[in-house]
Amino acid sequence: MPDAAPPFPPSLYRERIHRLRERALAGTWDRLVVYADREHSANLAYLTGFDPRFEEALMVLGPDQDPALLVGNECYGLAGTAPVPMRRRLFQDFSLPGQPRDRSLPLADVLTQEGIGPGSRVGVIGWKGYAHPDALDVPAYLVDALRALTGSTGVVQNTTHLFINAADGLRTINA
Repeated sequence: MPDAAPPFPPSLYRERIHRLRERALAGTWDRLVVYADREHSANLAYLTGFDPRFEEALMVLGPDQDPALLVGNECYGLAGTAPVPMRRRLFQDFSLPGQPRDRSLPLADVLTQEGIGPGSRVGVIGWKGYAHPDALDVPAYLVDALRALTGSTGVVQNTTHLFINAADGLRTINA
């Protein structure tokens, strides 16, 4: 066994985000959201090197600017050590029970500020795919907020296959 884990250069994470953006564009997705919690953090860690410890996290990836990373109180500081530029957004509903929840905007406001609105096409990355793309495995309150914001003209669908599809998923070959 080696004494230390091999380093992953920050450029690797930037390249992974770039490849995901290319796939979003090819799939005509306006935004991708990547959900993570303690048990299901591999996709977020693959993209950013950040692994939420005690809370949930949500990355919102648009076509241009650095990804937004929504984290609670406990993970806010940890997220700042990720080796890739991200815009940390405090979202205290992700915080542990009993933690303060008085300094963050409501989820709908945060998602709207991140470009999700009526008619948006949002791909949701959880931890597995299903036979029907409308089946999602992230918390219902997140799905409800996304569907309410995108409205009847928008799309909110499972895009976890972008990471784990056996033929061409980004994580199928670890690069």
